[in-house]
Amino acid sequence: MDESRFRAEQLLTLSSAARRLADLIAAAERPVRYEVLRHLLRVSEETMIEVLEEAVHVRLVRRGEDPFTYTPYDDATGSEIREGMPPDRLDRLRRQLESAAERVFGE
Repeated sequence: MDESRFRAEQLLTLSSAARRLADLIAAAERPVRYEVLRHLLRVSEETMIEVLEEAVHVRLVRRGEDPFTYTPYDDATGSEIREGMPPDRLDRLRRQLESAAERVFGE
């Protein structure tokens, strides 16, 4: 099986939470704190770890320089995810990220 077909199959089997996680991280265009992501996904600690592992495994996201932050796997991946979103969804995700950071950290 060629690499692009294998990657496509991996992406098709992603959970909805892992897809949402990757969308949020790509929309932010900067590292996103774990606490903010967990607040937005509204999942248990155990599920959050599984979702992160899933998204990292298929190379959609990676840990940032600060080990409590996450970024797109690389610039091309982040751009590709953002380009696949309608502008109104991208704006909505960015507002949700901002609001969640304010609630979680008082920023």
